Amino acid sequence: MLKSFQRLSRGVKIALMLWVALFVIICISFGVLKVMSKDRIYTATMIVHSNVVLECKERCLADKECENACIKDSKQSAYTYSVKLKFDNPIFRAHTQFATISLLDMQWSKDIGLVGDVRQSWNYIDIDTNKELQIGKNIGTLSYVTHFESYLLYHSLSILIYVLICGFVYVYARDSMKLNTTYPKKTLLHTLTLNKKDKIFLGISGLLIALLFAFQFWLGFPGFHIIGDTYSSILLTKDNGHPVFISYVLEFLYALFGKHLYYLYLFNLVPFYAGLFFLVWGFYLRFKSVFAISLLFPLLVGNIYFQNFIQYHSFALPMLLFCGYSMVFFIILVPLQKRYISIGLWCSVGIVFFCAILWRHNAIFSVFPVSFVLVYMWLCDRGLDKKVFTWHYVKGVVSAALVCLCIVIFVPKILKTSTAYPANHLFLLQLAAMCVPANDSSCFKEEWYYPHKNWEDIKALYKKYPLNADPFNVSWGYDDERPIPYGKIDGLHQQWIKAICKYPHYFVAHELRFIQAMWIQQPQWIFNATALEQKAQHPYHLQVVSGFSQNERSIVFSPIQREIYDFLYTHRIVFNHLWGVLLNASVMLLAGFLLVKYIRCKEIDKIAQTSVKLLILSFSIGFAGFFSAFFIAAFTPVAESRYMSPILPLGIMAVVSFVAFMLSNSKKYE
Repeated sequence: MLKSFQRLSRGVKIALMLWVALFVIICISFGVLKVMSKDRIYTATMIVHSNVVLECKERCLADKECENACIKDSKQSAYTYSVKLKFDNPIFRAHTQFATISLLDMQWSKDIGLVGDVRQSWNYIDIDTNKELQIGKNIGTLSYVTHFESYLLYHSLSILIYVLICGFVYVYARDSMKLNTTYPKKTLLHTLTLNKKDKIFLGISGLLIALLFAFQFWLGFPGFHIIGDTYSSILLTKDNGHPVFISYVLEFLYALFGKHLYYLYLFNLVPFYAGLFFLVWGFYLRFKSVFAISLLFPLLVGNIYFQNFIQYHSFALPMLLFCGYSMVFFIILVPLQKRYISIGLWCSVGIVFFCAILWRHNAIFSVFPVSFVLVYMWLCDRGLDKKVFTWHYVKGVVSAALVCLCIVIFVPKILKTSTAYPANHLFLLQLAAMCVPANDSSCFKEEWYYPHKNWEDIKALYKKYPLNADPFNVSWGYDDERPIPYGKIDGLHQQWIKAICKYPHYFVAHELRFIQAMWIQQPQWIFNATALEQKAQHPYHLQVVSGFSQNERSIVFSPIQREIYDFLYTHRIVFNHLWGVLLNASVMLLAGFLLVKYIRCKEIDKIAQTSVKLLILSFSIGFAGFFSAFFIAAFTPVAESRYMSPILPLGIMAVVSFVAFMLSNSKKYE
């Protein structure tokens, strides 16, 4: 190991030593903070920040239903105020995610007519009073003790590890770039020439796709959005219970173009129609067949077309994947002579897949496999020796995996401003699935439960909801049935791993039940016109939409729009999710078999590079689709069809890519 370190360059050695020094400093600093905060009492000044009810009503913009919702659940008091805590010590105080405080005593500067309990929320407290208080008024001081969470250490070290991994990827990328000097790519001999017929087809097909996009945008404007998760993003909630990246994207769009409720609708439509554009144009430019227009057939698939009317990250992700893989398909088929177009297209591919991997918590399984073909495309046409090629290929795929993991793990940690626990209920359901059949109450720690709940409640809940994790630990419902308070559950993951080791057969049985339920089901999020015109009714939903234009608060069909939608809905073609799984599995196995055959028989060098790239792309997409289906089913909290929505679009892309491979590999197009 010492010899390996000595072989490193001077700059890398210095960087590694600095990293180790920072690692030690962070650990020591955290220990010092823990020791210094123990039993030390600090004080904070209480300043009246806002009238909670009035602030809520102001956000309603004179919407009466929303205003009534603001006071519906208020306490039996005249006023509810949010009070900001001005801490005397800037370090030993409440920090979101990193440190909490325990209130000890409060000294009020005057009689404020306090009613009920004081409710603490990080740097604020909420109080109910019978007297009107002046905003900005000092109403006293409180004393507290600080508790630094272990998450502070974990978060700091996570960022440090992220930097280390990025450093390794940078070193690999730097070495890989040297290939351009040592093994430059061969100059492309193919040129793209267009005659009048080609230009007419491209113009008509491009215009047709644009018109189809405009038609669907007009038909479903502003998109169905009355969904709790969607409203979390629209309100710019940044706790990562729902993917936090979406909130930042919307915040950017709000700043750039103003607040509108149709942005997430466009995130369904724009990638989908852009993907169709790249499919049709790429296929035509390579094979010069007017039958390329038939690649618009995904428009006839009800799973895709009708779910695109719904603003949900579960339906935007498959469209981002469809677009990203279509762009790679286009790049493989079409030689691009102009460097700036090539660079722009590759940057667009990176942006699309970056958005896709952050658009859902489990999207990594659908995105990472694109590295199989991208790394090959980078290394091919360089005249590399097989051993050198294989070594660089393996390093490239591993580096891509590390980059994907870093993006998925660390970007949300950096972006989120508060903590959520979106996977607690999933782990609790799987824990119950393993321990209830064994009647092993030790799996659930006694300190986890509510005072009035116990092991018997877990057994009853699992018997009632064997395929639904929500009742076990979500914050938004099942208040009477929830056995464990929502929030951090100490030792949950350790108990889950222990249970898998003790009862692997029960774990496998549970996963198989979920796989069967998820794979063999019809898509459920396809609404008729009446359901699509539903208006916000829940107080929370009313408050969200009140800040937007009236014509964007729900879909309102005109008579002709309703007639068109009813016709399309009546004649819809919908496929069971199993078809998507089978398409992906078939292409993955067939393409994989051909790759192995060509490599073992040493025939791969005799095949045109375009054909090899298409074959690897087919395998990549099939792999992404099949293993996405597997991991979605294995680690999903509810047997909900929307989670499976990426599978059929990926299956369609896999089949199209494989057909293109067969055509490209035929003598006519060699």
